[in-house]
Amino acid sequence: MTWLEDTDRWTWAAALAGACTMFAVQPPLDLWWAAWLAPAPWLALAAVPRLPGRRPWLAIWTGGLLHWLFTIHWLRLPHPATGIGWVALSAYLALFVPLFVWITRRLVHSRGWPLTVAAVAAWMTCEQLRGSVLGGFTFAMLGHTQWRWTTLLQAADAVGAVGVGGIVMAVAAAGVVVAREGGRHTAVVQAAAATAALAAAIGYGTWRLGSAPPSAGPALDVLLVQGSIDTELKHDPDAAGDVAGHYDELTMRGLALEGGRLPDLVVWPETMWRWAVLEIDPEQTIAEQVVEELLGPASPEGGDAADRQARCRAILTAERLDPLAAHARRYGTRWLVGVDRQVVGPRAAGGVEHHNCGLFLDSTGDVLACYSKMHPVMFGEYIPLADRLPFLYRLTPLPAGLTAGREPVAVRIAGFEVMPTICYETALPGGLRSMVRRLAATGRRPDVIVNLTNDGWFWGSSELDMHLTAAIFRAVELRTPIAIAANTGFSAGIDGSGRLLAKGPRRDAAPLRVGLHRDGRTSPWLTWGALPIWAAVTVTATMAILPAPSRRKHRRPGAEGSAAADIP
Repeated sequence: MTWLEDTDRWTWAAALAGACTMFAVQPPLDLWWAAWLAPAPWLALAAVPRLPGRRPWLAIWTGGLLHWLFTIHWLRLPHPATGIGWVALSAYLALFVPLFVWITRRLVHSRGWPLTVAAVAAWMTCEQLRGSVLGGFTFAMLGHTQWRWTTLLQAADAVGAVGVGGIVMAVAAAGVVVAREGGRHTAVVQAAAATAALAAAIGYGTWRLGSAPPSAGPALDVLLVQGSIDTELKHDPDAAGDVAGHYDELTMRGLALEGGRLPDLVVWPETMWRWAVLEIDPEQTIAEQVVEELLGPASPEGGDAADRQARCRAILTAERLDPLAAHARRYGTRWLVGVDRQVVGPRAAGGVEHHNCGLFLDSTGDVLACYSKMHPVMFGEYIPLADRLPFLYRLTPLPAGLTAGREPVAVRIAGFEVMPTICYETALPGGLRSMVRRLAATGRRPDVIVNLTNDGWFWGSSELDMHLTAAIFRAVELRTPIAIAANTGFSAGIDGSGRLLAKGPRRDAAPLRVGLHRDGRTSPWLTWGALPIWAAVTVTATMAILPAPSRRKHRRPGAEGSAAADIP
């Protein structure tokens, strides 16, 4: 340890430097090429035999806090109340930085692991945990910085984004070892191991790209309608017509592309049809006053009470669906539109369930299927326990919570099985994999995944980049093309190798026409998911937590570097 490394200022400097470098490699700065060195300041904290300073762990957590406050700054934009969530989430995510340093130090200084191996194991453990605990937060992973390197990206179909981040961390850690130890044997071995890991990933990626099906034959022709509606309009009931008109005009403009040849599917983003569709449970009794307003007073010729109730349900349901059907007929092709759905019934909490849906209609206006979002966002779309304690919603900007859907949906369009997803479902590696596998078990593995999202909450910020990157990794993991229709951007077409085929503008409107070819390959990720990663996490956590065998050696009286000092 040098004299500089033995000062309190050094600990703070290293923690804050890591906050800056790790922020810089993520959007909006997006210096992705620097990611191979960005973890170096935090790795230096793990490498020194003793952490100097009175409160080194506070310094490291503070560095993590600043990193996350800058990285997810966009979380403060939707509503003043989300500023509280921004700070709270950043404080929580910051805990993984001292956890990473602690695990690495335990493995290096107590277990004798090489820094390169220990850092990779610790980093992958922390990223896997933060992507899973409390619903998970998977944005801004280290591996996400490399989405442009298509060859390296292919490793995600075996080890996911967490594993790609592990490869980047291996190179960074080897660089720190070489910088500290020069040409010593241990440094050379670790540098060689990191180089071999990177070379193996590149070789695997080259092979997987070579196995990709040719972009020939039939393609699903999709019109992705990207409008630019700031989200506050979404809460203005008088603006619903303006939103629909904006998207209708863009749709008609998009239909005129390709010489007027109709696409196989038109897609509107999440909740851009602002009038909710209605579903009434047959067991729900409609108030007699409403029945009389719709059907007139009861009479012997008008049917019995049950018949009148059924007719009322049909009328009320049709009132909401008829305008949608009219638009579908005008478009003359299949239409997937983001819409809210209200389910009224005696078993619903408060009498009404609210669903965030993707509704398929055919060219005649008939409903083909309706998908209800299966993974609502905690605190963004529902409040935990609020179904039992409804007053909790009065403490938040949310008027009510979403009810989660129960089943994935696939609709056959032009010979392709099309599976819809909504919003951050593309940021959930395990959730999306589960949906694909459930449909595959019924013989309907999706050929194309369509994501409907409204990122108008975030005013064109770097959230758009992070959301798109997550979808690129999902396309590779599942070897399934993904089409995204996003309000304010980024709408996109992504093939099964993670290549961007088309991309819409940032916070601007544009219809986007894209052809998606079937991939059809399987992948280790689709088969095993994160099971190998969890096995590595288990081993890492066990080795870090269990007491290590004593490594105390005989030392002269007064010698520095006792075992107790080496393991702060």
